[in-house]
Amino acid sequence: MPRLLLFDIDGTLIDSNGAGGAAILDAAEEHFGIHRDALPPLQLAGSTDPAIAMDVFQHVNREHPPQEVTAFLDRYLAHLQRRLQAADFSGFTLPGVMPLLEALRSESAAHLGLLTGNVRRGAVIKLSRHGLYEHFIDGGFGSDHHDRNQLGPVALQRMQDATDTRYDITDVIVIGDTPKDIRCAAAFGAKCLAVATGQYSADELRSLNPWRTVESFADVPAMVDLLLRA
Repeated sequence: MPRLLLFDIDGTLIDSNGAGGAAILDAAEEHFGIHRDALPPLQLAGSTDPAIAMDVFQHVNREHPPQEVTAFLDRYLAHLQRRLQAADFSGFTLPGVMPLLEALRSESAAHLGLLTGNVRRGAVIKLSRHGLYEHFIDGGFGSDHHDRNQLGPVALQRMQDATDTRYDITDVIVIGDTPKDIRCAAAFGAKCLAVATGQYSADELRSLNPWRTVESFADVPAMVDLLLRA
């Protein structure tokens, strides 16, 4: 039975060096006619794009019906695309990510999917900018639900449909860099490999009792062995 590996994006695979958060603030300025300094620091790590948008609406005391959230996120995505294609974009792929994905794709025992708070189009924009999108079959996205803990079953079902495989939940591993990834995995009974390449240290992540915790993906052979044989 193949293992289903569901990857988070930001802080796990890539670091956009603030471009995503800046695009949210761009959208807020454009959508509400306010200055970005009017907003408090946004809680981005592990959040879904719709949840972040809803927080912005609450901060400016506006209702957030679904059509308004969608319109706001459309603005965000336009700014995200612009910022990621700018000549001074300084985002990067995190250590070991590209060789790890290439190694896992060559293994019949691994099926690669996504479990991310990014809306689907945002995930495509970010991963395509770094040459990573082609490695993934399908997954669960922030556009499926604003609550990250609801995304695991969506990702599982999509991947089962796409691969014609029925995964044992013990063979499903969520891979992410935040406490929200750990809680998301637990919400549908999956394992979580926590990686300390985002805002949280290995000790902070380990204290939440994920299945395993690693500092990074830099040791690719060890990571392949852990993900497929541990």
